[in-house]
Amino acid sequence: MKIQSLRSSIFLGLLFFVLVPINTAAEPLKGSVIFVRDGIVIELEERLKTKNQQDPLHPSPSLVIRGASEPAEELVPSWIDDQRALATYDWKPQTQYHIVLRWIDDRLFEVNTTAPLKPLPYRIRTVELEEPLSLLANLQNPAKPTTVAFSSNGEQLAVGTNAGHVAIINPLTGDRIWKTRISEGYAKHAAFSPDGKRFYIGEQSPDGFIYAYDLSATKPTLLWKYRMADDIDTSIPQNPDDVYAWVQYPGPYRISTTEEGDLLVAGNHSWTKEGLALKKAQLYRFDGETGAVKWKWPPDQALPMTISWFDYSRDVKTVATLSYVRGGGDTGGFRSGTLYVIDGETGETAWEYTFDPLKPYFEEVTFWRGVSASPDGGFINVTTDDGRAFIFNTAPEPGGIKPLWETNLTTPLEVSGIPIIATNGTISATNDFALFVTGTTFIPYHLQKGAQRPPSAHPNGMTLFAHGWSGEKVWQWTLENMPQDLGVDGTGRYAVISVSKRGQNVEDQLHGVSVFDLTAEGGGLSKYLYTYRTEGQLPYDTIDISADGRFIALIETPIAMPDETLRGGNRVHIIR
Repeated sequence: MKIQSLRSSIFLGLLFFVLVPINTAAEPLKGSVIFVRDGIVIELEERLKTKNQQDPLHPSPSLVIRGASEPAEELVPSWIDDQRALATYDWKPQTQYHIVLRWIDDRLFEVNTTAPLKPLPYRIRTVELEEPLSLLANLQNPAKPTTVAFSSNGEQLAVGTNAGHVAIINPLTGDRIWKTRISEGYAKHAAFSPDGKRFYIGEQSPDGFIYAYDLSATKPTLLWKYRMADDIDTSIPQNPDDVYAWVQYPGPYRISTTEEGDLLVAGNHSWTKEGLALKKAQLYRFDGETGAVKWKWPPDQALPMTISWFDYSRDVKTVATLSYVRGGGDTGGFRSGTLYVIDGETGETAWEYTFDPLKPYFEEVTFWRGVSASPDGGFINVTTDDGRAFIFNTAPEPGGIKPLWETNLTTPLEVSGIPIIATNGTISATNDFALFVTGTTFIPYHLQKGAQRPPSAHPNGMTLFAHGWSGEKVWQWTLENMPQDLGVDGTGRYAVISVSKRGQNVEDQLHGVSVFDLTAEGGGLSKYLYTYRTEGQLPYDTIDISADGRFIALIETPIAMPDETLRGGNRVHIIR
């Protein structure tokens, strides 16, 4: 009996040992740390059930970072997916850090690491656009992405196509927030209101509509729309089935929102009627909520020229625009090749400056974009297609309006009797710098003299130049390939340039975006951070950087290889 009782006790003890957990140290989480712009990314080997919404009833993961001789700082990470956490943190180069991520079950990811000299390019995600945009709705002629835009807080990203599809996605998680099709027109340009509650997109189509959507409701609804064709006319392309027929329709060449929530739009229309080339353009300021037109410029008629671009000061008191028409003709009292500075509150012309042609090489002045304004409204920088660069004070001094500074940036140089020139229309501005980006070298058509290819590269081609507002060159950086776009964040800290060009040898092509920290001390090498590469090509004007500089979005499209296969795809990259 005693032996049986002893056996029962041993059995119960063993059962208790098996069923009752013993307090042992939790197995640590394994992973790595990547130092990115203004933050870190933790990549874990194990998948966790993560979410970015805080739940007051359940514990949340905690992240603590402590640098050498610095106090510990607790952060709330954002989860990219079940294995990757992103935290905003101002780390110092070549500094040692102790990083601890505590999961909700008290397991730890803990590491001592040293920050690099510069951040690494980091892909948050790549979104294949076929699904969110229904790009394969027409398999014989799939739509192509044409425009991309962040909301001010960087939490929404809009993508449009040449067939009128529009999708808004979460750039961190890749989730689709909303999708629609505004029409069968070409989605030309897009923008969000400062609070992210309204979305604006314009189409290049027979009507040239601008659409405003209310995103604050459960289902986005159309607030208002405006038909620019009522001002700058409509047209029927000579060949409506041509892939480039859309260029002959009216459309918005730039849409931008002010800090007050108003909308600035430049509408252009260039078409041919009975063999005659026609141009009409209009600059608008809309009430962003109601769609009421606050002013139009010109106020009483459409401009019989092209508005190449516009830019404005942060307070919108100064709006600068360039206009031109090739070959002369009736300009309705306006002068081609002119910088117009407009009072952003009233829409009235404050002053204007007409550029003289650069003879003997050119008989007229034209522009490719080529205008920007410093955010504080103090200065305007301009480039002309003949290769010159200018800086103007927005408050001209007594004695007449004239440039504060000018230079022959990429003007013609004769090599073996052949004049060569480089493109220079991509520019921007911060309160500290006038930024000029030059591109590929070419021989102007009317100066070719039997030669089609330039004998050498222009010495100032393929370069980012940064000048102070008195004109002195502060720094420069040589680009790898043809620039396609330039963006600067709302703080004036980060600049991003996309480069891409198809060449004779597709294996030697370079496509990607280069990022610069404009506040870093030193020259171009100090300011250059990294280049992010893509497999396919980057179309013109298809990158954006969030206002706070955290995220960069770029559109990639496929390249047809010599063996008829495709390299790359229709996708959007979101990087840090």
